[in-house]
Amino acid sequence: MNVWFTLPNRDPAKLELIDIAGRRVIRQEVGSLGPGPHAVTLGATPRLRSGLYFLRLTQGARMLKARVVLMR
Repeated sequence: MNVWFTLPNRDPAKLELIDIAGRRVIRQEVGSLGPGPHAVTLGATPRLRSGLYFLRLTQGARMLKARVVLMR
């Protein structure tokens, strides 16, 4: 799964993928990438099943959320 996002600064940040039951499936620190646009591959985890997930990017008090549908 490829994720594109932009960080405003170098503060600690994390990406989380959450399944429909509310369980965190993936957590990846991304703040060390620094400010600017980035592309990250989330895939160093057990094989994900097809379905609806929620992607959350958190940096300080900022949080962005997106719905993701994974189809295989």
